Amino acid sequence: MTNRELSIVTGASRGIGKAIALRLARENHDLMLFGRDVKVLQSVKKEIEGFGVRAEIFSGDAADEKFVYDSVNKIIKDFGKVDHLINNAGMGILKKLVDSNLGEFKQQIDLNLFGVYNFTKAVINSMIANRSGSIINISSLAGKNAFIGGTMYGATKHALMGFTKSLMLEVREYNIRVAAICPGSVDTDFNPSRETQSGKKNILLADDVAEAVAFVIKMPVRALVSEIDIRPTNPN
Repeated sequence: MTNRELSIVTGASRGIGKAIALRLARENHDLMLFGRDVKVLQSVKKEIEGFGVRAEIFSGDAADEKFVYDSVNKIIKDFGKVDHLINNAGMGILKKLVDSNLGEFKQQIDLNLFGVYNFTKAVINSMIANRSGSIINISSLAGKNAFIGGTMYGATKHALMGFTKSLMLEVREYNIRVAAICPGSVDTDFNPSRETQSGKKNILLADDVAEAVAFVIKMPVRALVSEIDIRPTNPN
């Protein structure tokens, strides 16, 4: 056990999740990395350990309640706490309703909602007992706006915003801060950018989202930044 802050990051193997993990490692956090690809997670772990902090990896399905609870309980047993939970794991299948199927919708609900529920439920009692903690959910501007092809993905992100706002009200009395980060299009494998491919450089980067997460965490405990929208300054 150390005096360093400890953060769980889901979907940490690449993209926004990896950027968040690396950013928090630079802030001297120990990192608990969750994802599906063990080989890639091991690579991220090695990179994080280069900052002189501890990193552990957990490979499994965020929608698997037992996997999540067992993993988080082990972390709490070994480290005595979880200071910050960043629910980043998510997926999007962007299709018009007429072209979609129920299986695709359920896939997104499993990861974008049930996964967030599982991790949040697993850490919340410990945070309440310690009367401290941060839970940051990586949502999307799709959780606030409608767009063609967003009937499935947008629905999950709208639900995530409702979950986040209500949870914030439920646990703020315990000094637990709950926030939603809502980026627009980000240049990641999740959403490969046509703008980047065509030579434009105005799209958001994963590091921009990671910087917003670090900002929320570093604010004085008395200050709760409950929601941040991030969009390109000049998208043209």
